[in-house]
Amino acid sequence: MIMPGSKSKLWWGMWGVLLLGVASSAFFWLSQSSLLAIEEIAVEGNHAIPEEEILARAAPLLMGESLLKPSFADVGRAIMENPFAEKIEIDRDFPNRVRIRVREYRPFVNLKAAEDKVFILSPEGRTLVEAAGLSREFPVLSTKEPCGVEPGITAECPDVSTGVWFLANIPVNFNHGFSEVLVADGDITATMTSGVSVHFGSLDDYGLKFEVMRQLLIRTAAAGAGVFIDVSVPDRPVIRNSAEPGGDAAAQAGEAPAEDQSADAEAWNEAQPEELNRELQDHEPEALGLEEAMP
Repeated sequence: MIMPGSKSKLWWGMWGVLLLGVASSAFFWLSQSSLLAIEEIAVEGNHAIPEEEILARAAPLLMGESLLKPSFADVGRAIMENPFAEKIEIDRDFPNRVRIRVREYRPFVNLKAAEDKVFILSPEGRTLVEAAGLSREFPVLSTKEPCGVEPGITAECPDVSTGVWFLANIPVNFNHGFSEVLVADGDITATMTSGVSVHFGSLDDYGLKFEVMRQLLIRTAAAGAGVFIDVSVPDRPVIRNSAEPGGDAAAQAGEAPAEDQSADAEAWNEAQPEELNRELQDHEPEALGLEEAMP
């Protein structure tokens, strides 16, 4: 004997199975039908990767396929073979279009690599492309031992990682750029776009060293191509005229310069300790947002 409530539930169950079957059939029909066939691919966000290349990789996998069943994962992997591609997002745009959004790695620095080759790296250290020569748009990074790299791979040489990190994490309140950086066994020397030479030393006390440099540059009238600054020991900075004996030579060798003998530097050394130290107490690396791990 079937209870009244049980009969109602049975009918609802039968209707559910029937509707599921109809929906499955409709989905299968639409997936095979030309009504939702992909006829257009729109590309957004690309700059370094030519749209033609993206379409050449995506079209064979998408064109003519139903919007309901394309393998977007395969399309993403195909486009990601380009070293500039960082992330690919693909959306359906009914009834007949697919939209591909590309996020690219940003060109950031020239790397003088092994065999006298030049490569462009991203701020993450990813090798993007081999260049015909140095680009004036980006600073130049050199290492004591040239590093072998290839596009699509993050440079693994410690000195390259150190140099890229140095350039990519410059505090926002340091309003000076760098044109050249040399890293030798973790020791950093650099040249600013203004011509000022800097011996930075290691990445230790990174934020503090930049604050010391900033304060020194504020106090140095007409800082430019004849000035050498050493902040490798940030609580005992040195500023001197690089034309003096030991100035540029020390910078290029990655060594601390001899005791400063210039009149300007002597005046600086007499005036700065108490005032500068008070200002620097509030500029520890943690306060500058530099708590993340360094290379």
